[in-house]
Amino acid sequence: MKAIAKENLQQLNDLLQGISKAQYTEKSMILSNATIGQHIRHILEFYLLLVSGSFSGTINYDKRERDLCIEEDPDFALKTVDRLLIGIETLNENLQVKFEGDFSIEGAVQNTISSSVGRELAYCIEHSIHHQAIIKAGLISMGLSHLTDEYFGVAYSTIRFRSSQCAQ
Repeated sequence: MKAIAKENLQQLNDLLQGISKAQYTEKSMILSNATIGQHIRHILEFYLLLVSGSFSGTINYDKRERDLCIEEDPDFALKTVDRLLIGIETLNENLQVKFEGDFSIEGAVQNTISSSVGRELAYCIEHSIHHQAIIKAGLISMGLSHLTDEYFGVAYSTIRFRSSQCAQ
């Protein structure tokens, strides 16, 4: 899973190297008036919480910092990706952790579920791909589809399915 997570982060790295700060922070109606940077920040903060939670024993994605530096500065986001590539390497996928989350609107119901670092790593990959698909829609609407490849934001199972259909 670590190799797949690193591959996923490398896709973000490639995008960040090609996008300007103005494009990164431009609000898009397609993104419900959000920015590419906000989606990148959201993805990276989930990975950051996984890495830090693997050391503390508790992972809670609700506790994102919502770091404006990641959201507004593609160079800072690139440095965050670099940190994560190192952090991912330190993970013990078999390590048992507690997953905490509040799934109520009121913010009053803390749920705790047994999980593992490997399971949460898989979640971060899937979560990232989902947001990459949203980012890709934003990039297309901005005329920037050339900044990603055909697999950006596409689930691995979909890639395999499409490949099998072409082979027939």
